[in-house]
Amino acid sequence: MRKSITLFILFATISVALNAQRVGCGLRCFAESSKEAKTASTNFAERFSITTLDGVEYISILAEVHYGVTESDLTNIGCKTTSRSGNIVSLKARVDCIDKIISSSLFKRIDTAKKVGGVHLDKANQDVNADWVREGYGDLPEGYDGSGVIVGVADWGFDYTHPVFYDTAMNNYRIIAAWDQYRSSFAPPEGFDYGSCIYGQENLLAAECDTNNIYDLGLHGTHVASIAAGGGAGTKYMGIAPGAELLVSSWLLDEGNVLDAYSWMRDEAKRQGKRLVINNSWGLYNFGEMDGTSLFDEFVYNMSEQDSVIFVTSAGNNRGSSFHIKYEFTESEVVRSEVQFNLPTPASDDYWGQTLNLVGETADIFGSQIELHFGQDVVSTDMMMTTSDTPVHSGFFLYNDNADSLIYRLTIVPASDGHKAQMEWEIRFSNPNTTAKVVLAMTAPSGIVHAWNVACLTTGGGNWGMPFVWKAAGYVAGDSEYSIGEPAIGRGTIAVAAHNGVKRNSTSNANIANFSSGGPNLCSYLKPEVSAPGVLLTAALSSFTTAEATVKHTVEFNGKTYGFAAFSGTSMSSPVVSGIVALMLQANSNLTSQQVKDILTSTARSDMFTGEVPNFDWGYGKVDAYEAVKRAVALVGLPSVNAVSDVKLFPNPAKDHIRIDNLPQDCTHITISDMCGREVMNCNAATDIINVEKLTKGLYLLNMQCKDKTLTFKFVKK
Repeated sequence: MRKSITLFILFATISVALNAQRVGCGLRCFAESSKEAKTASTNFAERFSITTLDGVEYISILAEVHYGVTESDLTNIGCKTTSRSGNIVSLKARVDCIDKIISSSLFKRIDTAKKVGGVHLDKANQDVNADWVREGYGDLPEGYDGSGVIVGVADWGFDYTHPVFYDTAMNNYRIIAAWDQYRSSFAPPEGFDYGSCIYGQENLLAAECDTNNIYDLGLHGTHVASIAAGGGAGTKYMGIAPGAELLVSSWLLDEGNVLDAYSWMRDEAKRQGKRLVINNSWGLYNFGEMDGTSLFDEFVYNMSEQDSVIFVTSAGNNRGSSFHIKYEFTESEVVRSEVQFNLPTPASDDYWGQTLNLVGETADIFGSQIELHFGQDVVSTDMMMTTSDTPVHSGFFLYNDNADSLIYRLTIVPASDGHKAQMEWEIRFSNPNTTAKVVLAMTAPSGIVHAWNVACLTTGGGNWGMPFVWKAAGYVAGDSEYSIGEPAIGRGTIAVAAHNGVKRNSTSNANIANFSSGGPNLCSYLKPEVSAPGVLLTAALSSFTTAEATVKHTVEFNGKTYGFAAFSGTSMSSPVVSGIVALMLQANSNLTSQQVKDILTSTARSDMFTGEVPNFDWGYGKVDAYEAVKRAVALVGLPSVNAVSDVKLFPNPAKDHIRIDNLPQDCTHITISDMCGREVMNCNAATDIINVEKLTKGLYLLNMQCKDKTLTFKFVKK
């Protein structure tokens, strides 16, 4: 048989000291590709964010610096600091200084900033009981609409002129400012050197909408902001918190720019003395090890803890995609799975190929290779191991009498300093109508390895999964588990699943959405936390969009027609929860980020669709705005909970018993109270094991009476 496949392998070795600190996939790849011929590097999707400032090229980078590192230290090695939270920094790094930066002793971790690329609202309001909150129903002392709270929306496709951004009486305009990171006609925000910050109603209405960028004139941001805080424009499509004000940012396509947007919103909210909740209706699968430890995740967690910013994030839309593999190796066997591409007709004009992200959960050493199958012919790369001295490998196959090709690039990050080993393959067919197949082969001496198969775009992003397929003996099929992406997986966010919202007391199908991502996950905590309506939510449609949409309702305002359209996704369920958080913060502006999360999870409701909660599909259940705001009101004036103490409660949430670690020796007795301050249990004596089986589901305070003080701790009874 005549061979019709030719294999070319190009090995590139990075000469700089990559072991000076943990260098992520992106920076390893950039350091290698910057040394390649430009014709080779342009074969791949544009994954790096390069900007030119005063004639100098900079690449966007995230890093964890050592304690005591200053902005001046970073400047001296060619870095501009744009944002910082704790020891996590967002940087613009001079491309011509990249070797010096990688080998610097200033960093613990460093990587390029990754590219990021229905039921009506009246029913959604009833599904979560937000209408009761605005009416001041039942036990609430007054109605709450989010007034005095700022909702930040980091997205694309904002129509600043849409009437939903006025209050419900159509009098007061509620967008405070917009930072369009693409625009150059206005000055950038204070402390930043790119984009345009547009303040005030007059300037925003004159600007009309955010800039036409790589996504054209979109609609997503307007729709999302309308769900969270739209005034309704006289229609029934009112958002959850129509009294809240808005900060919006159309951000460039990398993690660093997103973190800059968060920092700008935080600073604006502080200047106005108002609480801030930031909505993130987007997600990806390439921010690191998929376990909530990425540099992006740590930045967000620091901001949530130190600045009390609440982050709410869509869980993802990959339920049913079969894009994940989990395999536990007991010996050095080889398992395979066929990698499906989004071909021949991709879901996006920007489709480039596929990214395979492999992470060792308990396997520090594992290997993988790519096989090309064409007819009876099979050719493969070498089996590349995480112990390889060469961190970046690239090459291509020619097949079909050299008429077609498959290109690939592999980047390897070994396990180090408590972080998991990782491999990332980028693969692309030249012929979208090819009959050739790609197979991923994996091996490990022992331990668990995960793999995700996600679309890669020419813009560097991509967030929809494609299947791993069983083909024959020795193959494994993919599943939809471990499908919550970044930034939802981070401990500083509230991840929101989506369900089919219904009117109150309806017996219609209110089940989980067929697209809603779920667990289990590689993090040590439960994700998602809650679910909210996200199927066919009708909300505001940007009047400037170049995208196609079916208009369901229109209004006339200032001589122009504005529309409303229905879309589905966890992009829609996330702003429902962001709006609820705004209601909670209006009711009690002193709530910490953790208190907000505890209240949402402990007041979420279960039913015949959720089954027993918590679980990996629903988290703690369907979010309930009325019960959450009641709980927030009940916390007003209660003693603050100890934030720093050696005393720990576990498990928390608890089902039957709570154990107290490091019980103070001078503790005399212990009481438990509900969130209204009512004592529900008195232990009379100090004990390190407490039976809470008879308590109803909810959030409680455990009070330890010591010699000269009272220690108070929160716990959730599930």
